[in-house]
Amino acid sequence: MKQYDTGLKGEAQAESYLTGLGMLCLERRYRAQDGEIDLIMQDGETIVMVEVKYRPRGRAGEGLMAVTPAKQRRMLHAAQAFLTQREWMDRPVRFDVVEITASGLLHIPNAFMPGAL
Repeated sequence: MKQYDTGLKGEAQAESYLTGLGMLCLERRYRAQDGEIDLIMQDGETIVMVEVKYRPRGRAGEGLMAVTPAKQRRMLHAAQAFLTQREWMDRPVRFDVVEITASGLLHIPNAFMPGAL
C-alpha cells in the first residue's frame, strides 16, 4: 500500500473515532500556503485542528514524536488561514493529535498550545 493510501486509511479511522465522540467533520486534508491539517472537526463551539499519525507497525508514542515544533507551526499557519477564510477568528480552537499504531488508537486533545510556538 502506498504511503498516501496508508495516510488516507489512518485519517478515515481517526475521523470515524472522532465523529463517534460527537464531533462534526468540517474539512479533510485542508491545505494552505504554509501547511496542511489532516482533519478539521467541530466539538461543540470549539474548532479542532487534528494531526493524524498512522503508524500501523509502530509503537505508542512514535507518531506523537513526529509532531515537531516545525510541524506545529505549519499547522498553526494553516489554521489561521482556515479561520480567516471562514471569518471564525473569534471561535475557540484546539490542536489535537490522533496516533494510530499497532498498540491502538490514542487521541491527545490539546496536544500543543499555539502560544507555546
